[in-house]
Amino acid sequence: MPRVIVNADDLGLCPSVNRAIFEVYAAGNLNSATLMVNMPGTHDAVVGLSHHPGLAVGLHFCITEGKALTGRSPLTDGAGVFLGRTALIRRMLSGKVPSAAIREEFDAQWDLAVALGVVPDHVDSHQHVMMLPAILDAVLPAIHQRKVPTRIVAPPWTTITSDRMRPRRALKQAANLAFATYARHRLKVPKNSALVSIHDLEHAGPYDANTFHTLIARAHASADLEVMVHPYLLGSDVKDLYASVWQDKEPFLRRCAAEYEALLAPGIFSGLDLITFNDL
Repeated sequence: MPRVIVNADDLGLCPSVNRAIFEVYAAGNLNSATLMVNMPGTHDAVVGLSHHPGLAVGLHFCITEGKALTGRSPLTDGAGVFLGRTALIRRMLSGKVPSAAIREEFDAQWDLAVALGVVPDHVDSHQHVMMLPAILDAVLPAIHQRKVPTRIVAPPWTTITSDRMRPRRALKQAANLAFATYARHRLKVPKNSALVSIHDLEHAGPYDANTFHTLIARAHASADLEVMVHPYLLGSDVKDLYASVWQDKEPFLRRCAAEYEALLAPGIFSGLDLITFNDL
């Protein structure tokens, strides 16, 4: 059996998501989370962390949602709001995003986390943008300077082959695997060996303990596996945050809500060797 990190993304997104993450932690079904420092729920999350000192916390580097800490830049629109992932990639491909702008925002987000009393034990990124080689290379010196463990988005090969009914998803996962190979060679810090999530699955719930054990079994050859989770309570703050794009976001959000419900059950990961990024 692999060693397993159960890590919740999006801590700090908004209070409803923070509450869901802390409830799942209290239920014993996650041991790590990553903090967004540029979103409406950041300060609420920091207050919550003071009541949950055993929860390991990383930095969820975000340059595709919310406002930039560094203000207007090639990463943002005229109001300093980050471009979406697709728009960011298009701008990068046209050569309009200098690596210095990415590095400056990374440093600003790291420094704010520390100023808020959170020294990240690892780094990952919202919507996995840090696995894009140009973005990884921009932040690599900062990661190596801080010697901070970093997430590798490496789906097991069985996840890709099982996605025959979703060819676009399978292609995306194949790209993630290629980017993971690049990142593994570039990163000189500890990293997980593979990553799985319920978003790899064709069905949108309901989920249960068997769901997570099936995902873990797919990565049987991986020594240090991250189970990435997104427990969401769909409160009014979530709905307000995504009101303008609700139709596009709803399938993802419904999966996250179903995952939250599943992760409240006792002992989902009992019997597994649970670790944090500090243990890599």
